[in-house]
Amino acid sequence: MGAILCVLVALLVVPMGSPATSAARDGLQLRKAKIAIIAVDAAAQVMIAKHRGFFAKHGIDAELMVVGDGTLTVPAVLSGEAQFAGIPVAGLAQLRSRNAPVKAVAGGALYEPKVPTTVLVAAPGKRIGRARDLVGKRIDVNFLNSIAHVGLLRWLQRGGVSGEDVDISTIPFPQVVAPLVRGQLDAALLPEPFATQALQRGARVIALPFDAVCSQDCLLTMYMAHRNVDSELAARFRNAVQDAAVWGNQRRNQAASGRILARYAPVDSKVLQRMTRFSYATRLRPRTGQPWIDLY
Repeated sequence: MGAILCVLVALLVVPMGSPATSAARDGLQLRKAKIAIIAVDAAAQVMIAKHRGFFAKHGIDAELMVVGDGTLTVPAVLSGEAQFAGIPVAGLAQLRSRNAPVKAVAGGALYEPKVPTTVLVAAPGKRIGRARDLVGKRIDVNFLNSIAHVGLLRWLQRGGVSGEDVDISTIPFPQVVAPLVRGQLDAALLPEPFATQALQRGARVIALPFDAVCSQDCLLTMYMAHRNVDSELAARFRNAVQDAAVWGNQRRNQAASGRILARYAPVDSKVLQRMTRFSYATRLRPRTGQPWIDLY
């Protein structure tokens, strides 16, 4: 997998200078850009960049394109419908190893061990406390070979359970809470805000499976662009989302960023008050995503 990481590092064709930082100050014309994301807290970085004015500051008129699940972000970029998209680190490395016409432009969400931003939960009333209790059970992930699926398999493996021992379901995150609480699923791996929604409706935390992947803080997602996106626009985008990360990582701004998230995800005030928030990368450091790349 070291070769894949080398490919990923080689993607970093966005200049590390900051000609875009003075875009608004220098009177440069705003450039339109569409960004494909899913409505989860891990993608709130670009939501913040739009609604707190960081995109405008760096000369981008941004439109956020919210798609139903993570399988749709890559096609949006490859088709030219969107210029940028959020994607798991390993997903981008795989695309580049297949010579897909994409490039990395910015860091996204971080995973911090023991911080419950992504959790495996049991449906209400289910007596599940360890990996072996899930043998023969139906567990939901958002789609096959996603980071949720791969992270779950690593955790199961460490508990002595094979992926063939469980029944994997693939319902997108926004739609999974209802069947979970009805008992149609035994368990689900959920990110925020859907994890807290499930817990408030009687689900119970079983484990933090991503801890089986990341022994220390690691990069979970990145932002990519089609390789035809020019370096100036890519630099503007990178600078804007890095500014948004600095702002979003400050605890005093969590209430405000939660209200921004609620514009895109079905989050009520009680969920916002209790959910655990993601932190975001303030610089793009692909090597911090190595634990995920090693699993693919």
